[in-house]
Amino acid sequence: MKFTYSSGQRPLDGFTLKRGIGRGGFGEVYFAVSDGGKEVALKLVRGDTQIELRGVAQCLNLKHPNLVNLYDLRTDHHGDRWVVMEYIAGEPLNVILNRHPNGLPRELAREWFLGLARAVAYLHDHGIVHRDLKPANIFLENGMVKVGDYGLSKAIGSSQRTAQTHSVGTVHYMAPEISTGNYGKQIDTYAAGIILYEMLTGRVPFDGESSGEILMKHLTTPPDLSQIPTEYLPVLSKALAKNPSQRYASMTEMARAVEAIEAGGAAS
Repeated sequence: MKFTYSSGQRPLDGFTLKRGIGRGGFGEVYFAVSDGGKEVALKLVRGDTQIELRGVAQCLNLKHPNLVNLYDLRTDHHGDRWVVMEYIAGEPLNVILNRHPNGLPRELAREWFLGLARAVAYLHDHGIVHRDLKPANIFLENGMVKVGDYGLSKAIGSSQRTAQTHSVGTVHYMAPEISTGNYGKQIDTYAAGIILYEMLTGRVPFDGESSGEILMKHLTTPPDLSQIPTEYLPVLSKALAKNPSQRYASMTEMARAVEAIEAGGAAS
């Protein structure tokens, strides 16, 4: 994996880069240490930055134990934009799921889902739709769920139809209504339902040979709930409804439904 900068460089005043830790469509992420000794992640934002940076700016003041904290938005002497954020040493959920092809222990799936739901409910309460919930954006650090990459999110009700929206989200987790340009908070409820399904079974409910095939299944195919533990059937039936108005009215409501599944019942 080739990065623009190498260890020891200081492209952004106040920080020394230690190593590159990730690359994506929106730029590069580095592990760095501030001059004051604080470990941080620095995201170099590339490409069409307007949407990303507007989302980041909205999220700078959000603080929740289940969110990866965004500390600052800075510009270097080249004019490149950087996001200064919390460094998470823990693994992403997709890596953990790869080690559990038949799903996680039910009590663990329940606990981690509730951490995810609390983070997303907090974003929604502040007018933010995550829009890109998937296991690769959910981290486990010291047993604590941390939801990241919500800088892609937009304010609820802001301009929806842009070319950028088509690259937002991963098809396995995309709600049916995204195909019509609807990016309400219900898309996060649907994605959270897919993630809960995957944590319980080890697989996603809709798969296929192409993005188009998977998207069509989101639109038309009922999810196969035959491998889902009985106590989770009502929750997933509702969360994965094709019609957003038939899903949970809020992430808080969905979390309450999962909380109501007794720890003893969930572990059986």
